[in-house]
Amino acid sequence: MDIDLLKVTTGELLEKFGAGNHKPGSGSAAAFQGMLSAKLLVTVISLTNEEKRKERYKNVLPELLRMDEKIHNDIFPQLKELFQEDAIQFGKTIQAREDRNNETNAFEKNRLGIKALSELKISIQIPLTIAKLCIELAVIADYVFDNAFKSARGDSQVALNGAVAGLAGCLSIIQLNLLSYGSDENKWISEVSKETKDLKIRYNQLNELATSKLDVLEKEVKSNSKLYTAIDKLLHGIKSKNKLSDFDIEKLASDLQNILWLNRKTIWNKNIPDHPTKVLKPNIILKKALGYHYAVTEGIYLSENGSEDYEIAGLIDQKQRIVLVSNGFDKNTQNFTAAHELGHALLHKQTILHRDRPIDGSGKKLRRNTTEYQADRFATHFLMPSKLIKSVFRELFLTDKFTINEDNSFNLIQDSPNKLRADSKNLRGLAFKLASAESFSNQNFKSIYKLFGVSVTAMAIRLEELELLEF
Repeated sequence: MDIDLLKVTTGELLEKFGAGNHKPGSGSAAAFQGMLSAKLLVTVISLTNEEKRKERYKNVLPELLRMDEKIHNDIFPQLKELFQEDAIQFGKTIQAREDRNNETNAFEKNRLGIKALSELKISIQIPLTIAKLCIELAVIADYVFDNAFKSARGDSQVALNGAVAGLAGCLSIIQLNLLSYGSDENKWISEVSKETKDLKIRYNQLNELATSKLDVLEKEVKSNSKLYTAIDKLLHGIKSKNKLSDFDIEKLASDLQNILWLNRKTIWNKNIPDHPTKVLKPNIILKKALGYHYAVTEGIYLSENGSEDYEIAGLIDQKQRIVLVSNGFDKNTQNFTAAHELGHALLHKQTILHRDRPIDGSGKKLRRNTTEYQADRFATHFLMPSKLIKSVFRELFLTDKFTINEDNSFNLIQDSPNKLRADSKNLRGLAFKLASAESFSNQNFKSIYKLFGVSVTAMAIRLEELELLEF
């Protein structure tokens, strides 16, 4: 073939494949499938190596980059050459056959027939080489699918399927062409057949592997469906109620926590929570379970009745499915605000914007309408669930209810009950000490307010509310 096939347009190339000629043929098509797979894998590796993802994939990037280099420097250049070479070589084979068929002299016809079979041997070697390169690509695709940028697994899967399809095509080409030879070439046929038998074993393995990747994605879809069905059921149940009691709101928070814990592997595809406190992440739940766009952004301001603008902690637009939280407040306030907006998303039917003043669950005396109060209560129950607070409290302070006595005073401040009472001054002061304590009975731990991601004030009030201490 006297033109470079890779320099024609895609449309022209497809026309050549569909023109009813022998060239470019199936060998070139198999090489082209391999080249396409190679480029898809290079794309996925490039996406994985972007600056914003390097840290996440740092453990696998060295191997991915080694594979990228192998594709660039070895596999793709070979496939590119074979893509063109197959068309040229099969053209020689076809010409030799035509010369043989047109010859009338028996001796010359026989000589040309031998020449045609000789050219066909070369044509068989090309798909053998393409097949081996496709196997290399399939092995790389397997690794890339499992370890590279997860959102690009579609490209990885197409690359894997393309490489396997290229391998299958090569095997078909080889077997078909071997039928052109007689018993005088039996030894050579046996050698090639043995080689293709080994290639077929690899094809069956890789074909099964490609199917398993589809199963992986199907399983993830089913897991997501299970999560979304549970969330939809929860939403339908709570939003069908005309009036909501505090019990209803607490039960909603508890039911949601159970759903999150049972589906944690679906929501977190890495760093899967190993403790119930670690699923209490309202920002992640808004994104992964409810499909909201969530962002922490520069200050969000609101004015009412022409008054001066004041900064608000966050807002939700249920129609556009977006939640914004201001970065103008500390992390605990941001977390409580996110939980508050999650409460709106679950509890309320309004599609209008909900705008909220700074809140952290500390019980500050702000005038709040019913929906805002309900969202506050949801945030409290969600971030500081009663059963979990009681369980962790018992684990940290070795009691179901903290009282000021000799043992507890010494374990908390290494001093007397009188000193603890003097330092605390009242029940709220004692609650502050317990909420912020980082050791008890010679055991160091993360303070309970930090563990639950709320303000120390909010946790102190919650400990009082749950009657976990007395002064």
